[in-house]
Amino acid sequence: MAVAKMENVTFVAPREKIEKNDLDLISSESFEPHDMKEIMDETITSDLLKIQIDNPYRELYSEMTNFLKMTEYVPPFDQNEINLDEPLHINDLQKKFKLMNEGIKTFFSRKNDQAKKLSDYQNVLFHVNVLVNLNIDLGNLAEINRIKLIFGRVPIRNYENLIESSLKDPILILEVSRDRDNSWIFVFTPPDFEEEARQILQSAYFEEDVLPVDYTGTPKEVKARMEALIEVTKISVNESDLAIKKVLYSNKAFVDKYYPLIISHKRIYDLQSFSTSTGNLYLLNGWMPLKEVKKFDQKIDEDVLMVNESAEKIMKTKRIEVPVKVENRGGWLKGFEFVTKMFGTPSYGEIDPTPFIAAFFTFMFGFMLGDIGHGAILFLFGYLMYKRGSKQFGTVMMSAASASIFFGFMYGSIFGFEWMPAIWLRPIIQINQLMIVSIYFGIGMISFGMILNIINGFRQRNWEKALFSPEGIAGLVFYWPAVMAVSFYLFEGKVPYMTLVVILIIVSLVAMLLKRPLGQIVSGEKIKFGEGFWVETGFGMFDTLISFLSNAISYVRLAAFALTHEALFEAFWIMTLMVLPAKGGDVWAIIIFLMGQLILVGLEGLVVFIQSLRLTYYEFFTKFFEAGGREFHPFSFKEEKRV
Repeated sequence: MAVAKMENVTFVAPREKIEKNDLDLISSESFEPHDMKEIMDETITSDLLKIQIDNPYRELYSEMTNFLKMTEYVPPFDQNEINLDEPLHINDLQKKFKLMNEGIKTFFSRKNDQAKKLSDYQNVLFHVNVLVNLNIDLGNLAEINRIKLIFGRVPIRNYENLIESSLKDPILILEVSRDRDNSWIFVFTPPDFEEEARQILQSAYFEEDVLPVDYTGTPKEVKARMEALIEVTKISVNESDLAIKKVLYSNKAFVDKYYPLIISHKRIYDLQSFSTSTGNLYLLNGWMPLKEVKKFDQKIDEDVLMVNESAEKIMKTKRIEVPVKVENRGGWLKGFEFVTKMFGTPSYGEIDPTPFIAAFFTFMFGFMLGDIGHGAILFLFGYLMYKRGSKQFGTVMMSAASASIFFGFMYGSIFGFEWMPAIWLRPIIQINQLMIVSIYFGIGMISFGMILNIINGFRQRNWEKALFSPEGIAGLVFYWPAVMAVSFYLFEGKVPYMTLVVILIIVSLVAMLLKRPLGQIVSGEKIKFGEGFWVETGFGMFDTLISFLSNAISYVRLAAFALTHEALFEAFWIMTLMVLPAKGGDVWAIIIFLMGQLILVGLEGLVVFIQSLRLTYYEFFTKFFEAGGREFHPFSFKEEKRV
C-alpha cells in the first residue's frame, strides 16, 4: 500500500553495449546494484569473473572537483545531452584541469588565509567595542598575575542578583558596558578563590569570553586599527576572489563542455565495478521498481538481455533483504513520509502507514489545538517553512494548522475568544463529551492498527502474527467484546449477552497464551514450546492486558490539551484585565495579552505536535508497524557512495 513492487533484474550485455546500458540505468535513477552471488546459485557464480577495473577517470574527476570547489562553481548538467561517442583524452584533460588548479591555488589559499584574518579582526573589534569606554592599555591586562581576572557577560536580569550574592565573598565585579541583553563585566578574585568564584558566576548564567590582550593600546586605539585592517583585508579577499573568477570565466566553456562527460564516464565505471563476466558477456544484477522495469524494457537495446524476477519469488528461496521504495501520490502524502521515516522504513511487503498518519495526525493536532486565529498563524509558519526548503515539514504543519482552523470553527474559538457560536461543542463546558470522543477515537485508532497487523500477517504468511497475537484476530476478539462490555455497563448499567462476552474473552485469552504452538500447528511445523515458555508467555499476557487499558487511556490527552488551551487563554485574559486599572495598565495589558498569544501559539503548538507524534508512534505504530526495512537507494550521477 504505497510500497512499490520490486523486481530483481539481471542484465547480460556484450562489452560494446555495456556503457550505453549503464548510462541508461544511471539516468533512470531507478536501479540499485546488488551482488550477483547472493542471487544466483554457487554452481553458476563460481564460473563468473568479478570485474576488477581501476577507474581511469578517478584522478581526472578529482582534479575537476577540486577546481569546482575552489571556484564555487556548479556547471550545468543535462543527462539527456550526454554523448558517449565523443572522444575524451583523459591525460590531456587531466593536465588542463591540473594547470587550471595551479593557476588559482595560490589565490585560493590567500583568500582563505585572509578570510580567517578577517574573522579574527571582526572578533577583536566586537570585544573592543564592548571595552571602548575604558582608558587602559589592553596589553597591561595580560600582565596581571597576583589576582585572577575573568571577563565575560551575564544577562542583565541576573546582574543585580549576582552583585548581591557576591557581597560576602572576595570578589570584585565591575560592569564595563551593556548591550540589549547582557551586562559585560570584569571579575577580580584571588587565585585560591577562583573555583568558588566561577560557581557563583555560573549560577547567574555567566558566559566567559576572551580579552583581546594580544593587542597594545587603549580600546579606542585598537578599534581604529581593527577597522582599518578589516577594510584592507576585505579588499585583499575581493582581489583573490576576482583572480579566481578570471580563471574560471576564461575556462567556463571548457568546464561546461566536459563536466557532464567526465561525470558520466566515471559513474559508468563505478557501476561496472558491481558487474561480473563470463569472458565475452558482462552481467549486472540489481533491484528496480516494477513500473520502471516495464519502462526500461521498452527502450533496452536488442543486444542486451534483461532477466527479471519478482522480489516475492526470490524471498521464498533466498534470505535477502529487498530494498523498499515508498511511493505516495500527491504532495500532501509525500509530506508525511518524513514522519514515517523518523520512526523507520516499512519492511518489504509491509503496509506503509503514511496515508493513515496523514489523517490521524492531522485530526489529533486540530482536536487538541482548535483555534481559528492560532491555526492561521501556524499555517503561515508552515507555508514559510515550505517556501524556505523544508517542504515536508512545511506540508505537515500546514495540514495540522488547517485542522486547527477547522476545529476552531467546531469550538467557536478565535485567538482564544469565543466570539462565534460553536458548531459542535465548547471544550471547557462539555468536558464529558470531549473525553468520550477522545477515548473512543483512541479505541478506533488502536483497533485499526490491529487490523493492519492482521493484513500484514496474512501478506507475510505469518499465521501466529495474524491469528493468535495480541495485535491479531485473537486480540480483536478480546478487545472489542471487552470495550463493548465496559461501554454498556457505564452507559446502560448492564451488559447484554454477558455469557457470550465472557466466552469470547476466555477463548481469545487462551489463543493469545498459546499463540506460538497454535501458529506452529497452522504453519504445519513441529510444536516446540522452548525453554521458559510459560514464564515468558505469562508475563507477556500480563503486559498485553495492561497495554490494552493504558493505550486507550493515553488518548485522554486529546481532551486534556483541548481543555489546556482554553484554560491557558482564560488565565492570561484574567491577568490582562487585572492590570488594566493600574497606572500604565493599557501598555501592560497589551504586553501580557501578546505574551499569552505567543505562548499559546508557540509552546502549545510544539507540545501538541509532540503529543500527536507520541500517540502515533507508541499507541498506533506498536500495533502493526515493524519498521525493519531498508530504503531503496538508486545509483545516480550525484551519489558517490557505494550502495
